[in-house]
Amino acid sequence: MADSAPETLSFDPMVALYDETRTFDAHCFRAALGELAARFPPGTYHKLLEPGIGTGRIALPLAEMGYDVTGVDISANMLSSLQKRRAQSAVASRIRCRRADVVRLPFADAAFDIAVAVHLFYFIRGWKRAADELLRVVRPDGPVILMHTGMGAEVPLLNQRYKTLCAEQGFDIPTLGVKSTRDVVAYYERAGCRVEWLRDRRQWTSRLRLDKALDYIAARAYSFTTFTPDAVHHAAVERLTAALEAEYGTLSTVVEVPNQVNFVVVLRG
Repeated sequence: MADSAPETLSFDPMVALYDETRTFDAHCFRAALGELAARFPPGTYHKLLEPGIGTGRIALPLAEMGYDVTGVDISANMLSSLQKRRAQSAVASRIRCRRADVVRLPFADAAFDIAVAVHLFYFIRGWKRAADELLRVVRPDGPVILMHTGMGAEVPLLNQRYKTLCAEQGFDIPTLGVKSTRDVVAYYERAGCRVEWLRDRRQWTSRLRLDKALDYIAARAYSFTTFTPDAVHHAAVERLTAALEAEYGTLSTVVEVPNQVNFVVVLRG
């Protein structure tokens, strides 16, 4: 099944629910970006690349902080959403975007001062090529930042149970890219890069209703539902719903999910 997956996952089908399902604590997010800007100020690291720019949920705040943001994405629908938000923004002139694949960036060597990649490498089969491309287009003393913004509206336990129910029907959900950011970190370290983790500073607890979390899975709002055949998907959702009703009594039950914003800073040695 993995061989039938594309080289890079497009989020075209998920754009309608993307921002709604990728929420984060606003205070923690702003504080984290402030920490990033203090470490790598836009006056010195002005030209910023965001691969997988999506709807601009990260790019717009970065532009507001003074960065000149260039983004790429393979999803035409995501870029269309970004353009609408950009047109209504006071920092439209600081954001440019184009459709491109991260494994073949259409930029010259050392074209940028800094790159910020958010939840990127999970969705790229040739993720090592993408990692190399980021190093190529960022100036030699500039950082590549791997950013994690939390689980959004996801309940990890439900995600895993959905995957298990699919597997019980004979469908193993393929992994397109890396399984963990640690894979990317290890790759950069083998290439001689210095790596620094900045985590456990901006934390919060999300309170999420089971029925809403299930609705998002049913609507295929997440990448792990992308390749599941319709019959398998619907049966997994029905069985998961029934199991949760039996376990909790009501799907209006609220569960708590620990979350945080964190960074990995990658610098060439």
